[in-house]
Amino acid sequence: MILKKNYHDDSWLRENCWGKYGKHDEQGAMNELNSQSVLKAISLIQKGKIYDLETERFKGMNIWDGHCAFDILSYSSPAGREAMKNSERMADEVNWYKDGNWLDEEHNAPEYHMGLNTEMMIAPMHIGTHIDALCHWTTGEDAHWYNGYTSGQYGTTFGPVRCDASKIPPMIMRGVMLDIAGYKQMESLPDHYLITAEDCEGCAKWEGVELKPGDAVFLRNGETWPKGRCGDAGVGISAARYLVEEGGAILVGDDMSCIDGFREDGSSSVAHHPQPVHHYLLIQQGVHIMEFVQLNELAKYQVYEFCFICTPSKIRNATGMFVLPIAVV
Repeated sequence: MILKKNYHDDSWLRENCWGKYGKHDEQGAMNELNSQSVLKAISLIQKGKIYDLETERFKGMNIWDGHCAFDILSYSSPAGREAMKNSERMADEVNWYKDGNWLDEEHNAPEYHMGLNTEMMIAPMHIGTHIDALCHWTTGEDAHWYNGYTSGQYGTTFGPVRCDASKIPPMIMRGVMLDIAGYKQMESLPDHYLITAEDCEGCAKWEGVELKPGDAVFLRNGETWPKGRCGDAGVGISAARYLVEEGGAILVGDDMSCIDGFREDGSSSVAHHPQPVHHYLLIQQGVHIMEFVQLNELAKYQVYEFCFICTPSKIRNATGMFVLPIAVV
């Protein structure tokens, strides 16, 4: 493999793109999205085939150890609400079926007898298929993130107020899937495998695709349900640098719960660094990360280039957001 530069050194720690899009910028590389890039991405749609890249979320699902678990709880059921009318201890605001309230027989006739199922969810924004906001990880004694925003200035009690999930724009862009597992002739990469720049370049040539500036690039490890711990295969710093500095990627993702890869002894691709890929992409380069993306169907049908569409919800102060991304060809 002939790479344009050395992606294994530590120069990335001294280089960043801060100020490239203005000193108050909060979108990072997503600024590269424009009407022309959207039209080019849409032109890739020839068959009208949609690939759903999202995971299901459910109680008991795998999640990276750094986040809380997922819970979904019934808030209201028809039988549960109706049973409240037998108790005088329930406030009228919740005792809907009590005489005089909005679901009693006068307002909710027996021939209709309407009921209601609702729920509430307790979950981290980083569960299942999700995108990391640029404020997700910090570095340095001042706990700064992309563009030099610091926790002391912008980390409120209710979460970061700069580069949070509400600043992530809707995306229509060219997507590329690098099937690293397929390139290695494996069902899935072995635990603790670190994907390198050489792997990415070799895989692109094997697939016959060209990485282009403005791409969303997804690396397939091959696991449908990652274990949710630092031990699965993952991306090494040289691969992340190659995709951004040589390929021009503005979004990088994979099918694992944590994009950073770790060796069997617990070390990452950079000595003594707990999350170098997150550090490089989010903080230094302003490139959003998408994790737990379902890529096996794309690999099955050898779909390596596609129109990628994703529209994250705008949650103020959130450090990420679970998403439903799709690939359309």
